[in-house]
Amino acid sequence: MIGGRLKPRLRKRIVTIFVIAVLFPCLYLGYLGLKSIKQEKQWQQQLVRENLDRSLSLTIDQVESSFDDQIRASFRQISPPTKLTIDYISSLRKLKKQSSLVHEVFLLDQELRLIFPKIFRNEERAEIKNTIKLQLQENEYFRAGDPLEVIGKLDEALNEYQKGFSSKSTESVKVALLSRIARCQFKKGDYENARKTYQRIIVEDNNQFYGEEMPYVLVAHLQLLDIAETKKLHSDVSSQLLDFYRMLVNNSDKLEVAQYRFCLDRIQSRLNRQKQFLSQAQQSALVSIMMFEKENDSEQVLRDFLQTKILPEIKQEISLKWNGNSRFKNSDVRNDILYKSGRANNDWWEIAVRMNEDPKSPIRFIGIRIQQNAFTNAVQKFLKESRLNEEVRIALLDTENRILFPAGLSSATIVLTKSFSRLEELSSGTKLALVALGENPLETISSQSLIIYFILLGSVIVLIVFGIVFIMRDISREERISVMKSEFIANVSHEIKTPIATIRTLAENLNEGWVTGKEKQEEYFHLIEREAERLTHLVENILDFSRIERAKKTYRMETTSIGETTKKAIERFRLLVDGHGVIINENIESDLPSFMIDSEAYEQVLMNLLDNAVKYSRDDKLIEVSARHQNDSIVIEVTDRGIGISKKDCEKIFEKFFRSYMPDERKIPGSGIGLTLVKEIIEAHGGRIEVESEIGRGSTFKLFFPLQTIVNKRRMDK
Repeated sequence: MIGGRLKPRLRKRIVTIFVIAVLFPCLYLGYLGLKSIKQEKQWQQQLVRENLDRSLSLTIDQVESSFDDQIRASFRQISPPTKLTIDYISSLRKLKKQSSLVHEVFLLDQELRLIFPKIFRNEERAEIKNTIKLQLQENEYFRAGDPLEVIGKLDEALNEYQKGFSSKSTESVKVALLSRIARCQFKKGDYENARKTYQRIIVEDNNQFYGEEMPYVLVAHLQLLDIAETKKLHSDVSSQLLDFYRMLVNNSDKLEVAQYRFCLDRIQSRLNRQKQFLSQAQQSALVSIMMFEKENDSEQVLRDFLQTKILPEIKQEISLKWNGNSRFKNSDVRNDILYKSGRANNDWWEIAVRMNEDPKSPIRFIGIRIQQNAFTNAVQKFLKESRLNEEVRIALLDTENRILFPAGLSSATIVLTKSFSRLEELSSGTKLALVALGENPLETISSQSLIIYFILLGSVIVLIVFGIVFIMRDISREERISVMKSEFIANVSHEIKTPIATIRTLAENLNEGWVTGKEKQEEYFHLIEREAERLTHLVENILDFSRIERAKKTYRMETTSIGETTKKAIERFRLLVDGHGVIINENIESDLPSFMIDSEAYEQVLMNLLDNAVKYSRDDKLIEVSARHQNDSIVIEVTDRGIGISKKDCEKIFEKFFRSYMPDERKIPGSGIGLTLVKEIIEAHGGRIEVESEIGRGSTFKLFFPLQTIVNKRRMDK
């Protein structure tokens, strides 16, 4: 140790031991603990994420099932009959008006051709016309009758046609023959038979609309109107007009556009002339037919949209879903509806298609065009009715992950998102998400544990640092004490050697007879006594210090006058310093009480204080000793006018082996245990010691003996 500090080599050794034995293991254990906590956090995050994902998947399944149930309920209302009737079409149109879910309904046949809404026939009619023409050209009665009718031989032509009608032929040929028979009858002016024949054509045609350029049934209706108008049968005309109008509107899908428009113009022109002759029932029927026609016209946009935009997109999907080897054919009852969506120009469309299981019905597939935003509205309604957690909620997000619903959560933290599964086609890119009103729960998992861990780890490191600091301080203190002990031994050896050498020299002089005068011999004897007293005092200090260190110091407590004992100690000290110019002034009150005290120990205390006062005095060796009664204590004071003690050293002077720093760097003899003994002895008597000092002005040591202790001693004596 150098100057009370650790040597650099020792300090380096301590730091190395600390780093290798304490710091590195601590940091490694901290790293392992942190790694373990992070792994635990990741595992907890994964577990929570899986639970949240399951919860979100369950919500999605509930939402989709709820909406799917509504679609199925709509399909049940559309359950098609074996034949497409006016009442059924009316029910479909009524459903569109009443349902908040169904925007349009369409029906397809086995070949995925549109049955409803109805469309005009074009290519199919051309094939039928060509087939009928070929059949007529091959029929002998037609070949015979047509030339006769052209040259005006109506009876002969009529006879040929009737023969052909009686022979075996197809329905279309029979209707063609009836058409020619009625035509010949009409040309002959036989209106009654012509009327009957035209009526028979309507029956025989059975809504098949056989014909060449114009279906025979349309010609029959027009001719019946002409006959009724010729005979001025207004009631028949009204009835014929309504029947023709109804048949035309109901079967528009079996006609070409030109045929439909031609007949419709003829009907409307006649209705304008015939309205005044319509009965109330006929007027009501006319209004109903006109509304049906208007709805047909309004569905023209849907027909075009379905044929040009939707059907080309879904035909392949339908074929794949319901073919014989389709992977969609399984036990999942909720997989029997095809959901599809798309965009045509600026229109977004969403449809649901389901197969009709009735083999007798011409309708093979039923389709619903779903109202725009119907699914997202259903999701919002479901979330609104659901009970929401205060911290984490389920929200609906748009394609850019902005919260659409619930409102007011724009600042919420998105925890987890999940797209819809079965009804993803209807979601328009929206998705469900778990949002947190505060911090993301996935990020805050184990944060508290991590913070606690860091606090504990930091605390451990701080404690280790404090520990090493305290260890270094203890080592420094022990090293300092070791140095002090070495100095103590050297000082004690010197202190003992000096009086012994003096006594030996004086004794040798006396023994050799070099001192012959009586007065001189007495002086030598006095010097020998004084040095022996010094030696005795020094030995007593050493022995008492040893006993105190081993906790074996005992005191012989006797009732003693504190004033007399103080005076005795002063006189004893005067013998030691006689001839050294030391002046000791006494100020001892006479009425001080007696109490239990170890007189020898008390005298040793005063001797040590007086010895220090002399050692640390300058040329003016004036010492004042006082003993007085103050408040509840007896106070003994020893004051000198020496060099004084610094405030910093005042806190340490009672430590063993401590030697105060000398400003003038004088070497003052001493062992460094005197004040330690003083403090121990005073405290053993129940008192305390205080010091007041100022550099250059001297020091005052005060001994306090509590009056309560003295009273108790007196009571014990009594």
